[in-house]
Amino acid sequence: MIKVDYKNEIFASELRSSLNGRGVDCFLSNDSNCSPVDAFDDVYVACVPPDFQFSNNGKFVSFLKEHKFKKSVLAIFSASEFKVEYFLNGAVSLFHLPIDLNSQGPEKDFYLHYVIEQIVQNYPNLPAKDEKSFKLAALIKRIANTDATVLINGSTGTGKEVVSNLIHHFSNRNEKAFVAVNCAAIPDQMLESMLFGHEKGSFTGAVQPNKGLLRAADEGTVLLDEISEMPITLQAKLLRVIQEKKVMPIGSSTEVSVDVRIVATTNRDMAEEVKAGRFREDLYYRLNVFPLNTLRLSDRRFDVPVIVSNMLFNLDKDSVERVKISGQAFEKLMEYPWPGNVRELYNVIQRAKILCTDNLICVSDLIFDDCEKNKSTNTAEALAAKFRTTDSNEMVL
Repeated sequence: MIKVDYKNEIFASELRSSLNGRGVDCFLSNDSNCSPVDAFDDVYVACVPPDFQFSNNGKFVSFLKEHKFKKSVLAIFSASEFKVEYFLNGAVSLFHLPIDLNSQGPEKDFYLHYVIEQIVQNYPNLPAKDEKSFKLAALIKRIANTDATVLINGSTGTGKEVVSNLIHHFSNRNEKAFVAVNCAAIPDQMLESMLFGHEKGSFTGAVQPNKGLLRAADEGTVLLDEISEMPITLQAKLLRVIQEKKVMPIGSSTEVSVDVRIVATTNRDMAEEVKAGRFREDLYYRLNVFPLNTLRLSDRRFDVPVIVSNMLFNLDKDSVERVKISGQAFEKLMEYPWPGNVRELYNVIQRAKILCTDNLICVSDLIFDDCEKNKSTNTAEALAAKFRTTDSNEMVL
């Protein structure tokens, strides 16, 4: 459980709202009502004044020890620079944030959620700020408490695998295996063997028996990514697994019981796939018990600064220096249509981090692919242009 100190009401309220929206449980507390807590589960979070000095604050250390907090995350707003300090072997982290606590906008969201990334490192969550994504996170948690088969539909790069992982982590199967299989990336016979297993000698090269991933994930969850690409010959066997919870290994005449939850993803219109005869209708309805749709990034623009904070936090977590983004750059990121969704955003942020000066990403550091509307940028040439001298076409190496 995460405890947020309530002495600063604005910080506490915004943090709780953001954490709950991302699917993480937390509650507000005062020094006076903090009770001893499980050291493995609890994080203490507080907003501290600009003159806070951890090294001279024995009383605060005593408080953490008394209440058995394993970790503490502290935030200083209106700081002169953006930096993160760690104390007690990383048990206490102090974030200096160059933004006013009372401000609003993408920069504030970026810094607030940068702090949240430190808090939720061991908590499954959905980096989000947009109300549509908050609703998705709440729905994921509700579905996770059941064993219903889930079919996730969405464009490439919209986070279908992230959602699948959260369904598993929020479920009562989370201590068992989560196995992901890309149905489009594996040859037909190999896919059958990988999923359903085989007996020794059942085909050339089968020198050892293999129980298959479905049985390996017994009592856990199997993600069938790009399920629309599964050969129709295997779809009947998968239907048997879902209906009867039984697996027939290749070369065997005996079915084996298996208890596994199926989550499938697709970026195609499955009803159209059924009409075209490429996907079994009975399997479609078995998979479509609870359909979920992931949204394009352009349909949830308020998520952009939050996802960027997640990306840069992870890119910079082993670095002393932290990269920040200008307000104008955030405006550009929020305006862009993101045809490649989150995957394209990650590419743009990685490029900008490499190109930026003094750890500040500016508009000129943002190199987009511009693949929409039949327009295509030569990304390599755009990147190269950043390093050309003003007097020649030679590269500065």
